[in-house]
Amino acid sequence: MKTAQKTSIRNEEQNKKIVLATEKYKSAAGWFWSGLIRYPGLMITSSLIMIINSLIAILPGILLGVGIDILGSIGFGKEFIWIILAIIGAALLNWLTTFLSAYSWGIAIYRLDRDLRQEFFDVVQNHSMAFHDEHDSGVLLSMAMNEINQIRFAFNPSIRHLFISTLSIILTTSYFFVRITFGSQTIGVGNWQIGLGITFGFVLYFILAWQYATKIGPVRRELATELGNVSSATQEAFRGIEVVRSFDNEALENEKFATKSNRLADKTKKEGYLASFYWPALIMIIATAVSFGLGLWLISGGKMSFGQMTSMLMLLLKLIILNFMIPTRLLSMQAGMINAKRIWKVMTFDDPLVEPKDSIEADWSKNLTFDDVSFKYPGTDRYVLKNVSFKVPPGSRVALIGGPGSGKSTILKLLLRLYDPDSGAISLNGYTLQDMQTFDVRKDVVLVEQDIFLFGASIKENIKFSKPDATDEEIQVAARRAQIASYIESTPQKYETIIGERGVTLSGGQRQRIAIARALLADPKLLLLDDSTSAVDIKTEARLRAAIDELIKGRTSIVVTQRLSTLVESDMIIFLDKGQVIDIGTHTKLLQRCSEYQFMISLLPMGDELIKAAKNQSDSSVSGGVN
Repeated sequence: MKTAQKTSIRNEEQNKKIVLATEKYKSAAGWFWSGLIRYPGLMITSSLIMIINSLIAILPGILLGVGIDILGSIGFGKEFIWIILAIIGAALLNWLTTFLSAYSWGIAIYRLDRDLRQEFFDVVQNHSMAFHDEHDSGVLLSMAMNEINQIRFAFNPSIRHLFISTLSIILTTSYFFVRITFGSQTIGVGNWQIGLGITFGFVLYFILAWQYATKIGPVRRELATELGNVSSATQEAFRGIEVVRSFDNEALENEKFATKSNRLADKTKKEGYLASFYWPALIMIIATAVSFGLGLWLISGGKMSFGQMTSMLMLLLKLIILNFMIPTRLLSMQAGMINAKRIWKVMTFDDPLVEPKDSIEADWSKNLTFDDVSFKYPGTDRYVLKNVSFKVPPGSRVALIGGPGSGKSTILKLLLRLYDPDSGAISLNGYTLQDMQTFDVRKDVVLVEQDIFLFGASIKENIKFSKPDATDEEIQVAARRAQIASYIESTPQKYETIIGERGVTLSGGQRQRIAIARALLADPKLLLLDDSTSAVDIKTEARLRAAIDELIKGRTSIVVTQRLSTLVESDMIIFLDKGQVIDIGTHTKLLQRCSEYQFMISLLPMGDELIKAAKNQSDSSVSGGVN
């Protein structure tokens, strides 16, 4: 009943499968620019306020010119006071609309930042171990933090400021084309020559600015790569701090880090150098100077007032200030697009492990078969397994033995469908594991590895990781069966005790037993053990073996081991050497016929006596057959 309930809960979780970003968007550009449409309400609101803000922003300059003309023609009076009040009101409205547009845009972009990071995490989590074999975790961490931050900076403030600058340029340019009369006052220059010259200057400026920004693109890519290298080196040094300290090699690690850090600094300096010598800005300075000269000529001819000239210069000077920010914004946007392409390339990794659309339900009550399986790890040419074939009846105790690099742990990883075979098939009830989704395989399989990984959380959270909905009673029962309950009860916080990163506060045996408690709680149908009792003392091992014996009753278990007691009790021993099956049989049969197995046993205490006993048993069996 409990198993059925657990399966039902997990099936519900599987049905809520997340639609990955790589399935939702067709390209890096689509993923990047989706930031403008993910939260349309906030974006439209912010854009409308920015348009209003841009209109209000040019009013002080225009009104100042009108005020000067009023002062010159009428003198100081009521009209001039109204102009001053209008300028103050426009400034206050400008501040308010700037705040509202920045606030609504900022909310949308910070949500985008959260979404992009979550989408990246979901895709990375979904990839097989082949992906993680080829990608450094430090670089992935740098992408999730630093490079996604660059995408956020591209939208806020860069794209927002570019939008505001573009609106300001359009409105300012319009001022030179229009001429509107209000009573005795005139707003606008109404000179198409000046307007056309300014327009041409801005268009040329934007073209050259964009080309200039693209030249920095390769530097940006190198900068992102070096940033990932620094992040990777930092993570590696901190994770291996015990090894560094034990060999007194802090100076060497400092030198390695300094080398990578200096390369990052050099790329940053190169980017800064290119950004500093930004010559396209000279175009707008020249355009302003030319406009000023034309303005003076028009004033001398009576075609422009001093107020109009003042407004024109105010608007142009404001644009020059804005335009000096444009290169920085273009570079930031370029950086965001480059980082989006880098991240997208990682996310769209061509994963060799492909999920079937329709999954077959695994039936672990049937034979588990390896049929001529060969496998090599991604990015390598050497086959770890070569033409491996064997059949495991349901409920069997199977032992995998062999020297280092013989392929024992690889078989366990293939059974978890962390990888798929390069050739051959692993089948269950006539269906290959490749016909089943990884979820349907792993929900019934538990692996206890030799190198135990524990989370930097409480003991309770680590044990219940295999069954998040487990009750406290179930967790305590699993702990007792794994012979770790007495230790847990002796700690001040008991099951709420925080064990530190990777369980550094625990001994090897304690980590091993917590991992076994986690496996016991999962109640798997296929149990995979990789030297799971190698780190415990004799007394604890005896108790632990009893717990494991109880666990494997009625279910298939495959154990990587060199322990004689485990080999003797196994229903089947698979002897591997250099990725190939040497022999398969029981402990007694292998002692009688397999010279490699005999050599391995001979190295154990009383090994020679065991071999002689097996041979005598074989001889007596043959003699009995003759008689």
